[in-house]
Amino acid sequence: MTGVFGAYVFFATLYFVQSVGDPTSGLIAQPVRSLFRSWGESTTSIAATLALLAVPWSLKPAFGLLSDFVPLFGSRRRSYLLLANGVAALSLLLLALVPLSPDTRWLLVALLLPTTMAIALGDVIVDALMVEKGQLLGLTGRFQSIQWTAANAALLLAGAFGGYVAAAQLQSLALAVCACLWMCAFAIAWRFARDDRAVHLDAESFRKTGAALLGVWRQPLFLAVCGVLSLWSFNPVWGSVLYVHMIEELGFSEQAYGNVSSTFFAGCLIGSAGYGIYCRSVRLGTLLHLSILAAIVSNAIYWQMSTLISAYVVSLIAGAAYMTGTLIQLDLVARIVPARAAATVFAIVMALTNFVASGSAVFGAWSFEVVKESYGPDAGFRLAVAMSVAAAMSCWLLIPAIRRAAPQWWERTS
Repeated sequence: MTGVFGAYVFFATLYFVQSVGDPTSGLIAQPVRSLFRSWGESTTSIAATLALLAVPWSLKPAFGLLSDFVPLFGSRRRSYLLLANGVAALSLLLLALVPLSPDTRWLLVALLLPTTMAIALGDVIVDALMVEKGQLLGLTGRFQSIQWTAANAALLLAGAFGGYVAAAQLQSLALAVCACLWMCAFAIAWRFARDDRAVHLDAESFRKTGAALLGVWRQPLFLAVCGVLSLWSFNPVWGSVLYVHMIEELGFSEQAYGNVSSTFFAGCLIGSAGYGIYCRSVRLGTLLHLSILAAIVSNAIYWQMSTLISAYVVSLIAGAAYMTGTLIQLDLVARIVPARAAATVFAIVMALTNFVASGSAVFGAWSFEVVKESYGPDAGFRLAVAMSVAAAMSCWLLIPAIRRAAPQWWERTS
């Protein structure tokens, strides 16, 4: 990766393309749902198909192990990234050229699955490069700010154009656009992704990587930070509870709910761009406290939501606070992850937070239903918000352990 500017271009482009081109959440996600629906597929069948397409995201730790331990053509990062981008581009291009009909639904799934797998693999490699280059240059926070700013901008565009594509039944055009974007990503990776030296699979390299991977799990600082990140990710109010509250209790339409969600991503865009400005000038200890405050705000603000106008304001503030806290947490992890095992460790950390977030959403939905039966839906919603706020506040219980393990984070020179 040649120079800081080249790194900025690389990380922004890869995250933008990944966010637009992901079949499970990007530009083609809604058009694919619409296509299956037009073919007479049931809601359960559509959900099961999308769940199948999302399975590769659960395999990210395995992809990390592959990249860290098994070099491909003398490279632990570049070759895998080029392979991933190439597979994604080729699969989507083939789909764009095939007339889509109920008879080709098996082909659609068969080609979207390797696309998602390639994107998940590429995401692991890009995160590993962010850790390696970011630690070397002291720019982990700036790199992640650029990544997530590009991702949030992509999600805003994908949401707007995805609805248009679905309504106009222009699925093949959307697939072709995504294929072209992945070709651009391949070119950017070819130009900017470089390994410092050729790496080959041998006993010594395997031993060093294994030692780095095992060693990080013995570090009190890393474990404490993971604990904070897990508590920070426990948000029972997010997901189904928030959706049901807006649709059923506040009476928002589906379109209004979608607009409110877009406003949330606009807030995320503000938060991610802002973090890149101040991340290097604030002490790490201060940033850690700020991330906890951001988590509290991003949840507690939902107590103020009562009308559609307030929902827009609340979502904008919640998005900005959420993304601020997210980037701080991930930046702290990126600073202490061993570069030699960056792909595996960072992938495991992300898998842990995704598991906690998904589990908390299920728990929140269950508790909401239980409380709703006895005390009404408003009480269930407020309890879910309260549990999210309490989980965020409990992060402060782990601050003393982090301060003992990394006192330099509270020094002015840090």
